[in-house]
Amino acid sequence: MIPSKKTLSKLKKEVYINAIRLFCDACKLYKLHSYPSSFAFSILSFEELGKLEMIDHICDDISINPDYDPKEFLKHLFSRNMFFSHTNKQMWASNPILNSTSKRIKQIADRELEKNKQDALYVGYTNKRIRSPRRFSAIKAYIELRITFDRFKDIADLGFNGFDCWPDAQSRAKAKRYLKKIEDLFRMLKKPYKKKMQLNTFLGLMYFL
Repeated sequence: MIPSKKTLSKLKKEVYINAIRLFCDACKLYKLHSYPSSFAFSILSFEELGKLEMIDHICDDISINPDYDPKEFLKHLFSRNMFFSHTNKQMWASNPILNSTSKRIKQIADRELEKNKQDALYVGYTNKRIRSPRRFSAIKAYIELRITFDRFKDIADLGFNGFDCWPDAQSRAKAKRYLKKIEDLFRMLKKPYKKKMQLNTFLGLMYFL
């Protein structure tokens, strides 16, 4: 049974809210110094935003192609290579059309981001070496949080503008409340500094003593 317009609209909303939940969890984990988990959860939130972009795109395709069977569009959406592909969700969240040459796009295409997400969650063993999630620092976690937070700002009210993707005062107000929630959490996080910067600051202070 193909989902109705109402169901697709609700799916957009639920995916957006879940992305918010994952981002909030990532911020809380960061505050608890659980940086590897924060890193991974940030990417999971990022992937949900990519999923939201996919659904919205298919809603557009169905709307502007009334002569085509919507089953074909939905079959494509819920395929293994779209809705259920982590790397594809990451790619959609990265806006590849506008950022086709960016380092982030290459990182996703090479499956590096997906590998890092897995490495942040599980202990591995390769090339006679144990690979611990503990190698994911506060800096790496903060960078992923920043990337995902910025994407939320770009997404705006996409989760609430329905099947027809038609924003109104109500959809904008809802999105604004959720964005304020994650912004407050993100702004409260202590921004990390690279050790090199800390060392240079220390040496600079020593110079004047």
